[in-house]
Amino acid sequence: MVKVPEPDKREIITRAPFVDESVGEMVAHLLRGNAEIDVTITPEDSDGQRAGFFMNVKEARQLARALLEIADVAQAAMWTPRLLDEVRNRWLPGATDAEISARLNDLCEQRGGGIELLSPGLLYGQDGEALAAAAHREKVDRAEAAMDAARLSLTDMESVISDLRTIYREREAHS
Repeated sequence: MVKVPEPDKREIITRAPFVDESVGEMVAHLLRGNAEIDVTITPEDSDGQRAGFFMNVKEARQLARALLEIADVAQAAMWTPRLLDEVRNRWLPGATDAEISARLNDLCEQRGGGIELLSPGLLYGQDGEALAAAAHREKVDRAEAAMDAARLSLTDMESVISDLRTIYREREAHS
């Protein structure tokens, strides 16, 4: 007797590549109010072999947090003294190690979570230019804010002087 598997009655909520489409896929399912995520890994050159696992939402969030923590530690390890010196010498003269690290971390966030190095201790030129551009934008933004504050102060000063002149004229008219 042949036994046919029951059809999958779970509703597909969403799907996304696992790392990359060529590596695998993640599919979130919903069945009677419970969500779970199936991960199927089909690496290239595996002759059709597959591996898979599933997890509930709580486990998926725990895994995501753990991956983010390990990625942050690994990323920080990339900011070697050699890299910090290169960035300081080429793109951010006078910046401290902490400032450079913060800018590199910001760049990673802007780039969708990370950057790759040209080689250990060497940044790609376009990433260095992006660091310098961000630093210059901040300087322009600070100058603009200072000018706006000064303009506001001058406007306030003109208003105060106008009020004082009005009071002075009224006082002279009553004297």
